[in-house]
Amino acid sequence: MAIRYQEYTRSAIKAAPFQLWVGQWRIDYLAFSHPDNAHKPPLLVVGGAFQNFTSYKYCVERIYQDFPVVLVDLPSLGNNTQIAPDLSMEDLADLLYEFTCQSGLEKVHLMGLSLGSAVASTFAYKYPRTTDKLIVAGIVTRPRKSWRMLVEESVRVLEQGRMDEFSQAVVLYLVNYDKMKETGITPTARKLFYRQMKQLSDNERERYKINGRRLLSVEGLLGYPECDTLVTTGEFDSFTLPWENASFAEKCPNAQFTLIKGADHLPQLEKREVSLDLFSTFLRGESLERVQGIRRFGKGEYQRIERRRAERLVPCNNHGYVTSESRVGDRFRFNKPVQVVDINFFGCLIKLSEPGFSIADHARDCTLYMESPELKLELLVFDYDDAGYLRCLFKHGNIQAAERFTELLKNSEYFLHQDSEGNVHRIYG
Repeated sequence: MAIRYQEYTRSAIKAAPFQLWVGQWRIDYLAFSHPDNAHKPPLLVVGGAFQNFTSYKYCVERIYQDFPVVLVDLPSLGNNTQIAPDLSMEDLADLLYEFTCQSGLEKVHLMGLSLGSAVASTFAYKYPRTTDKLIVAGIVTRPRKSWRMLVEESVRVLEQGRMDEFSQAVVLYLVNYDKMKETGITPTARKLFYRQMKQLSDNERERYKINGRRLLSVEGLLGYPECDTLVTTGEFDSFTLPWENASFAEKCPNAQFTLIKGADHLPQLEKREVSLDLFSTFLRGESLERVQGIRRFGKGEYQRIERRRAERLVPCNNHGYVTSESRVGDRFRFNKPVQVVDINFFGCLIKLSEPGFSIADHARDCTLYMESPELKLELLVFDYDDAGYLRCLFKHGNIQAAERFTELLKNSEYFLHQDSEGNVHRIYG
């Protein structure tokens, strides 16, 4: 059965999708092509967890000028309401391949964004004869331990029904609050994102948990595609870090890696014109040197990409204490004085005054208290060594408190810069 293309209109992208069944699994799709381009390999766009088809209207409008575009929602992804907890990333890639076979598509380009990037890259690796070009943005290959804890925590809070905390936490995890001035993400955009998360239906909540567990199940990809590949993300992406994306690109024999300047985890929304220019230039096979607003890296430059999400600051008064507190009642299990070695918006390194800490028992129930400035920050402890050092993430779950913390970190009365030689100096002047 040949795929059913239609000419693109803004009303058509809002219409109910077509459906294709592979056994018990439903694949939703919309397919657009200008009549002059219908013979070309289409771009299959595999979205992330909650983007609907209208999220890609600007992408369709740009790519449609050169290639057909097929928007695909696999089970539990995008707006596909099928509950599919047992389908792995590889299973989803196999379903996507069956979609191409049943649609008569012998050769396709692929674009995977965020969660969809793992599906698209797995498809490209397993089915090289079907894949022409591949674009991945914000890809996860082998999630770092701290990242896993953030995803686990969001799923746990959702399962407990703490929707307001969950909604604010998702915004705070996906938006780099340390670089909002550079990315230009507006309060209105953050508010709309928060409202979307808070109003999730029961079906959407279940799909969030499924996709969270899918991400946590990733222990590394099956392999790395050999097709012509573009790997990109925002230069300030704090969810899938630039160096992690670069690490994927390094392992692909025919990959180009770029960062989109001034963008966060969703550059196609935050820096739309630059992103679309990048995507269309790559698909047309033209040099990326002409694309403005990006930073290109050669293979030998990947190792020089900064691995930290934000600069680590030194508190002027580094004394504090950590408590372990059960959510059942207010009983404190321990209360230990600590020194805060360094800190930034995302987390801190602290040293216990005396050894003796169990990550197994207390990874998720600790709180850091500081007096100057007055701070109370819930912790996720992801590493502890014999010298008594704890490496921690902050469990941000309140936007107002996070914004206050961001402002405090800029205040040289409380926090100092540390240069590469270990010398500290004032943040301002």
